Amino acid sequence: MNSPGETASATRSTIERTYRERGRGFLAWAKRHAPDPATAEDILQDAFLRALANADALSPLADLAGWIFSTMRNRLIDLWRGESARRRAGATELPEKFLEEVAAEAGLDPEDQLQRSEMLAALEVAIDALPEPQCDVIRAQAIEGIGFKELAAAKGVSIDTLMARKRYAIRKLAAALEYWMDN
Repeated sequence: MNSPGETASATRSTIERTYRERGRGFLAWAKRHAPDPATAEDILQDAFLRALANADALSPLADLAGWIFSTMRNRLIDLWRGESARRRAGATELPEKFLEEVAAEAGLDPEDQLQRSEMLAALEVAIDALPEPQCDVIRAQAIEGIGFKELAAAKGVSIDTLMARKRYAIRKLAAALEYWMDN
């Protein structure tokens, strides 16, 4: 009879062999379902790392490939649920360049991670509080990446007007962040 250490070692060998033999197939499946290739690779690596970390518990498992697949599928489901919840809550992804522009205007260090996450939350509230024309320009320009020319044609206003609205909006957002910093 094998000792627990020998059994875990044999399971680790099986996990490594499964990775070599079936890893590409798992990755191909993950790439079809993940939002991007990097996430797919992360999900694959996470599943195999979990398998290695739980080698003792997986020893009696007959279908290791099935366990790996289930782990990957569950990770993707968690990812989708998280993205869906953030969208339902109204969260938006603000581009780095925009965050840096507003942070610089407010005198903040855009590299400070804790400050950055708190600033992002405050900024989302401040964007929602802008007058509608300014809010529309910020959302179109900074979030959706629509150019001034295209936006001017869609809104029926001049590019100069849109640029002024953006400039006023950035000043208001900077003032809101300065207020947020002081409180």
